[in-house]
Amino acid sequence: MKKFILIVGILLAVLFIVDKTMLKEEGMIKRAGEAGKYEEIKDIKSIIEGLEKGNKAPDFQLTDLDGKTVALSDYKGKKVLLNFWASWCKPCRAEMPEMEEMFKDQKENGYVILAVNMAHSEKKLQHVEAFVKEYGLTFTVPLDKEGEVSSMYEIMAYPTTYFIDSKGVIRSKSIGGMNRSFMEREMKKLP
Repeated sequence: MKKFILIVGILLAVLFIVDKTMLKEEGMIKRAGEAGKYEEIKDIKSIIEGLEKGNKAPDFQLTDLDGKTVALSDYKGKKVLLNFWASWCKPCRAEMPEMEEMFKDQKENGYVILAVNMAHSEKKLQHVEAFVKEYGLTFTVPLDKEGEVSSMYEIMAYPTTYFIDSKGVIRSKSIGGMNRSFMEREMKKLP
């Protein structure tokens, strides 16, 4: 019995090495890692706009902390993590450092973070500026001063995040705080 287990172990090790070295891109291990990837949408014109998975994300236009105009449609061709947050929100405060780390490590892969601050819920705009400075946030922070975009996206809890593929289609939604591994996993699934 011990010999059988040893032989099976050696056989599995050899198969693993062959898969990783000789088969590389065609190997089972590589394909298993891509198993959860969303299928690419070919006919984007047939997709309706809405907030459900598989809908085209509604476009919006806001101003960021530097006074620059930011539109969701500016990021077509990129994988977008669209996050709605407030500086007084504890789960928002907890996820922001991990969001920033992921962004710095993954922006070369075409990842974009639009962290829409619900400025209409803030006591002062200076709180948002201080938050961004304190956490060293380098991704784009548009300000929803009138609450129009958070209303359009039906935001009921903070933070809420939409994962949008390179064609502008919502692929998943998360309500509540997230950790880096969850964010990266969702972003890697996006075509």
